[in-house]
Amino acid sequence: MVSYPWILVDAAYRPGEFSTRVDTASGLGSSGGEGRLVVEALGQDWPPPVGAADDSNVIEWTDAEIVVRTSRQNFTPVYYWIDARRKRLLLGTDLASLTAKVISATGTRAGTPAANDLLTQVRWARASIRKIPARRTVRFTRSSDGGAVVAAEVAQAGWVPSNIAGETASDAGLRHIEALERDIAAVGDRRAVTALVSGGVDSGTVAALARRTGVLDGIATLGTAWGDERAEAEQLGAHLGCPVQYVFLSADDILDALAETIRMLGEPGQETVAIGCNLVALYRRAEIPAGTLLTGYGSDLINSGLRVEAAVVDDLRAAVESQLAQAAISGEFSGVAAAAHGYAVRHPFWSSSVIQAALDTDPELMSHGGREKGHLREAATKFLPHSVAWRRKQALHRGSGVDDNLDHAIARRLGTSTVDVARLYQLIDAELVGALITSPGQHIDGRKCLDAAMFAYKASV
Repeated sequence: MVSYPWILVDAAYRPGEFSTRVDTASGLGSSGGEGRLVVEALGQDWPPPVGAADDSNVIEWTDAEIVVRTSRQNFTPVYYWIDARRKRLLLGTDLASLTAKVISATGTRAGTPAANDLLTQVRWARASIRKIPARRTVRFTRSSDGGAVVAAEVAQAGWVPSNIAGETASDAGLRHIEALERDIAAVGDRRAVTALVSGGVDSGTVAALARRTGVLDGIATLGTAWGDERAEAEQLGAHLGCPVQYVFLSADDILDALAETIRMLGEPGQETVAIGCNLVALYRRAEIPAGTLLTGYGSDLINSGLRVEAAVVDDLRAAVESQLAQAAISGEFSGVAAAAHGYAVRHPFWSSSVIQAALDTDPELMSHGGREKGHLREAATKFLPHSVAWRRKQALHRGSGVDDNLDHAIARRLGTSTVDVARLYQLIDAELVGALITSPGQHIDGRKCLDAAMFAYKASV
């Protein structure tokens, strides 16, 4: 791991102005004056892993105020804390390090459970930390009497569907693909560009468009002892005339990626961990050339309103709206873990223009042919084999077998028959915070945090 990316704003209010210190993991530091950071750039020297400029979260500061603007996608969430006296503001992108900073700033409190137990202490600190939602503008200024830091939050416009009359399924799919192609063609990395594929319509379309626009340098696919989609990926590679690099992830690779995955997600859910640890394990293997990684991730969420199933839902508009809202708070599209290992990950289906193209499509066209994403499949047959375009696809963590086997793998390493993974993930999170209290801003060994969490878990059962 190069260095886990983070942004931290530490501001204290003094009469007449903020005294502001802004730091990133890359060493950029700024005190006072004026400044601006694009959160999704993550302090790296390549373009943010997103589409249009308004897809990014932005932090701006002057002597008078600090402003955070979050996009509708909210790729990398921003968190903040204001101390009890309202004289100090901490704002950052890494929940674990921000929590460590809050605990260090406030100290343990005698007579409270937080003084005796790290997990309880983390929960106590988190109760005073707020995650800024998607499409918000939050201004941090002084109060009218000049005595305290105050936060004013305003919601911005969300997604608004605009039906296009008279389209066929193929028309709608091609309009969607044109938006994808524009975003893929804009990939500006001077390094290698690799498409991560499973052989289905989503990643296949991304790879084909990257090939057609001339940005593609290679294709890769992943697998585990529990499953892979290598044959399907190689069929796609043969059609595109590109050899496919196969990356095998062992059970240990997946387990050793847990701590980084939990750190990236901030407040992980069981399914988002299963999804995320595939990619984090891939980054950690470092077998794919450093550069930009293109995925087909997100297409199911905006074109079928589903995460795992391959079915036609009754109320597609409502399902898509729900998935957009969930993804905007989950952190699952963040490029933080990729950047920690020298990659910039781009999910073209999650750029504004592509999401809008999906929202503007009649739900009946999305169910063309009695299949989810029917419009996209129909249009994709113009440059993908019919068998690829219409293949029944399963989610990444299903295809790799991680979804069905992760809990069992954890239990085997623990030496137990079952495991409460929610409890274990909380303990891993607490170990990350504890390590950052001891060594703020330093490299943290995720394997040591996992081992410590497992030890604590076994001691508590």
